[in-house]
Amino acid sequence: MKTINKTKIYFLMVSALLVAGGCKKESFVEANLNPTTLYEVKPEDQFLRAAVGSQDDFEYFADVYRAANLWMQYATLSTGNGLNFNNVGSQFNTRYGKIFYGRLGPALVDAIKNIEQMPDADKNARVHMKAISQILLSYYAFYVSDINGSIPYAQAFQARYGGTTTPAYDTQQAVFAKVDAELKAAVATLKTTPAGQISLAGNDPYFNGDATLWAKAANALRLKIAIRLIKVDPTKMKAIATEVLADPVQMANVNDSWMLKVGPSYADGAGNFNPGNFAAGKPVLDFLVAKGDPRLSAFYRPNAAGNYVGSFTSPDEAKLPANAPLYASIDNLSQLQHRLFTPNYNEADGLGAGTGKGFYPVLTYAEYCFIRADLAARGVTTDVAETWYKNGVYASIQFYSDRAVDAKVANFNAVTIPTIDTYYNKVGIKYDAAKATDQIACQAYLDLYRQPLEAWAWWKRTGFPNTTSVLAWSELKANGSVLPLARRAGIDLLSTTNLNYANQQAAIAEMAKNPDFGAGPNDPFGRVWWDKK
Repeated sequence: MKTINKTKIYFLMVSALLVAGGCKKESFVEANLNPTTLYEVKPEDQFLRAAVGSQDDFEYFADVYRAANLWMQYATLSTGNGLNFNNVGSQFNTRYGKIFYGRLGPALVDAIKNIEQMPDADKNARVHMKAISQILLSYYAFYVSDINGSIPYAQAFQARYGGTTTPAYDTQQAVFAKVDAELKAAVATLKTTPAGQISLAGNDPYFNGDATLWAKAANALRLKIAIRLIKVDPTKMKAIATEVLADPVQMANVNDSWMLKVGPSYADGAGNFNPGNFAAGKPVLDFLVAKGDPRLSAFYRPNAAGNYVGSFTSPDEAKLPANAPLYASIDNLSQLQHRLFTPNYNEADGLGAGTGKGFYPVLTYAEYCFIRADLAARGVTTDVAETWYKNGVYASIQFYSDRAVDAKVANFNAVTIPTIDTYYNKVGIKYDAAKATDQIACQAYLDLYRQPLEAWAWWKRTGFPNTTSVLAWSELKANGSVLPLARRAGIDLLSTTNLNYANQQAAIAEMAKNPDFGAGPNDPFGRVWWDKK
């Protein structure tokens, strides 16, 4: 599999929605190929551009470290959470800009259109490449709609191909349905073996162009989208899940996990990817310590005294005079395991910057297992919930062990199967049918440690973790008042002079018909269509 490194490049991407002014964050990429080839319009190069653009240091700065990581109690600021840390910052929702104003959406559409316009022989040699490009575009459309609701999709990115410059907004229901259909078609294509296929190979930093692995990932994504429908359209959820699981092409082990693998300097520890000075959230850390979780040293660092000490996640607890000494120095607290996030992080141990590999999970085998376990526990499928729950626990620990080894996390030793056996058989970890959805959700939550924005989605869908779950969260209070958590992104309103202003206003009016939408387009405590009460 190709590992991405970083060389600064600039290029112009044309999008039907690039109608708003303003400075957009520069993109960085390190690729193990001649940088001049990145300017060509080959579909495989466009795919690489999109793959690299799918991860952004500013998303980690604004959406992960300073938002979802805190909301999900994985971490706190070094001084404890502020009184209004639950609010959504003005820079939140980086994913929207990446698909519409960045390289991702235009690059993938360009790749697909480029293939469609080729002579038949060239086109027929790239049917797998086109399907894989569609899967990544479909995923990102789902990912963006997931917290934004209605977005332009069916008509978006088409202006340079004779389409409209004012694309209509599709409802979230329509986006999810379209994406599911696209994924289904892509899987069918990838399961065929037309002769002479030109592989994405090194231009695919996820699966190196492997059609079977992409088909497995697309099926897993269909299940992920289907389970979002549990409250709004359970009949369709069951139909999709049944259809997907009838296909023998399924994820089977941790090596099937969908993730971007990168080199040591891609996630530069000196920039916005820097995970330093964030303390471990006490509820998570305490649970890991109490259960002897093998992921503990992969997730968090011991404090300067060699102990694991978590930070209070509730602002009121952090501000208690009795707890003030804890926050006198970050050295008193455990921190995020730096090199799991930025492998080139310099730990000031005299050994210099790290040289390991980094990763960005999209949909891991462990998450796939937990989705199947959850569907089974709710009686949606005929799977055995306990089997898939156990598979998920083992896969998650194996996955993070492999990633910590790859990242060269100091003093981390690869986890053995007997160690996982011991962990799994502990009370609160071993499957208990009476607490099935709670246990499944809490173990999925631990697995989503590197995907807090997805953990946020799981919490919204299930209500777990909470203050009484197997892994018990702290009640979040500020000045005695309980703090609610955000449930969607605020909508960045277009100016009245924007060409697509009318379409956006129509979309907002349609979303506002949902009684749970909230107090207005910028109310983050409102809900999108799938997040039904």
